[in-house]
Amino acid sequence: DTHFRTAPVDQNAPMLLALLGIWYINFFQAETHCLLPYDQYMHRFAAYFQQGDMESNGKYITTKGNRVNYHTGPIVWGEPGTNGQHAFYQLIHQ
Repeated sequence: DTHFRTAPVDQNAPMLLALLGIWYINFFQAETHCLLPYDQYMHRFAAYFQQGDMESNGKYITTKGNRVNYHTGPIVWGEPGTNGQHAFYQLIHQ
């Protein structure tokens, strides 16, 4: 998109979010990203985000063909409240 291609790095929202993701997974060992939409209307949001984030960022080879020695993205998972409350919400809260 135009913003990503033209905005300076310090004002580039997609770039800053990507760098934060790399920072958290490599320096804080935050290996997963949980999305818990409250409304059932957003029941496919986590799956949508999984596809976009993990497919795009789950690379271990650079565009120059070099292997990276760090994690490039987290495991993305989640469900809306009604689906996840009895499956994993309890574990997260305790």
